[in-house]
Amino acid sequence: MTPSYLKRLAVLCSILAISGCGTTTSKDSSGTSDGLLVVNPKLSIIQGPASAGVEARKQPISILVLHHTASSLPSALETLQGRTKGHKVGVHYLVSAEVPKARIFRMCPDSLAAFHAGKSAWGKFESLNQSSLGIEIVNYDGNINPYPQPQVEAVLALAQHLVTTHQISPENVVAHSDIAVGRKIDPGALFPWEYFAANGVGAWPDAKDVQVFRILLKSKKLTNPEIQQLLRTYGYRLDDNTDKTLGLAIEAFQRHFRAAKVDGVADDDTVAILQALVKKYRRGSSKAASPAPSRRV
Repeated sequence: MTPSYLKRLAVLCSILAISGCGTTTSKDSSGTSDGLLVVNPKLSIIQGPASAGVEARKQPISILVLHHTASSLPSALETLQGRTKGHKVGVHYLVSAEVPKARIFRMCPDSLAAFHAGKSAWGKFESLNQSSLGIEIVNYDGNINPYPQPQVEAVLALAQHLVTTHQISPENVVAHSDIAVGRKIDPGALFPWEYFAANGVGAWPDAKDVQVFRILLKSKKLTNPEIQQLLRTYGYRLDDNTDKTLGLAIEAFQRHFRAAKVDGVADDDTVAILQALVKKYRRGSSKAASPAPSRRV
């Protein structure tokens, strides 16, 4: 009877082992279940439809680009698969505007370069698809429509994970409008950049520096060439030195850092913010960026 008992026990163990292989539970930060990646208590990512607009990554990840979709979630999921002839686009992540909880879809792994940036430049980088990650945020126009708080928190949790994982510096967390001056306007003036910076994602000027530069500008205005140089030093690409191009670059800058008035005019408030950012993040790159040291009396 002993051999028969052992045989039955072996069969039972085999059945249990096979049934156990059919279920995966998330017991750690890398666990998956039914296409759900749980990164941490604040961040869960759904495996979405794959983007076809991708290629092998040949450069390290240095930049995070934020976009708005200018469409609904179903339309964005369709478009960002990049299967439309002549429109081979792609993106790494898509964040819904659903309430009470926004969903995050991964459409291609970080290890691939996605076709989300188009013609673009930032600092020393050009054609940013290779050097960047892209997040599309569902919003018809982020210059008109506020971003719902659940969506903001979802994008923030995702961005915090990405900048930490890939060691992306604050000044390299940018808007699509920053890297495509005069061509793009997303994610728009209503995107909460200051809130993101306060939570470890992206750049923001120090208020004291902005105030100092405002005072200095009352006695000495900067010339257009000096403002152009500051914009280039911070990262903006100006293809020429015309007033029109300067205005477009200032407008892109204001959408990100001075959203209260986006008019393309380099007023003292805009210039002071620009100087403060260059001082904080591009120290030593421009003489026009630093206020003169005060004298002790």
